[in-house]
Parts: sequence; C-alpha cells; structure tokens
Amino acid sequence: MLGTPPPPEGNQDAQMQFSMGQGYAEGGLMAEADEQRLFTEACLHGLRARLCDDVDALDGCLPPHVAALARTVAGVLEVPWPTAV
Repeated sequence: MLGTPPPPEGNQDAQMQFSMGQGYAEGGLMAEADEQRLFTEACLHGLRARLCDDVDALDGCLPPHVAALARTVAGVLEVPWPTAV
C-alpha cells in the first residue's frame, strides 16, 4: 500500500478505501480488541502466573494494560497459608 499511486479521481469508493489503507499502513492502526476477550486473557494469564509462581513474567509476554490486569488477578488469587490448629 505504501508507495503505490492513488486511484483515479472519479472513483470515490476506491479513493476512500485507498485513504483508509494508507492510514493503516502508515500509522499501524489496528482495531481495538474486545474488552471481554482482554479480561478473559488477563484472568487466564494471572491464574497461570499464580500457579507457576511466576508473576514477574507477565510483563514480558503481555501488553502493559493486560499485564497489569493479570497481575491484579494473580494478587487476588494469592493462596492463603493454612492456619495452625
């Protein structure tokens, strides 16, 4: 898409699609992810991190906002120590 000539002036649909494609190509624009999917992903990663006792690894494999939510989930899932009877 980058570097290609624009479509002819008379074709409005092609010009609009070309303009949108240029924006995506130049700015790396992506559609926003579904919030419910991000929450589910964060919960699963947080649970895995807590079970493996590897919460610090969340920052290396997830986007910052998902890692922060996964870290919160992992903190909530902290295993309480049994009380002495």
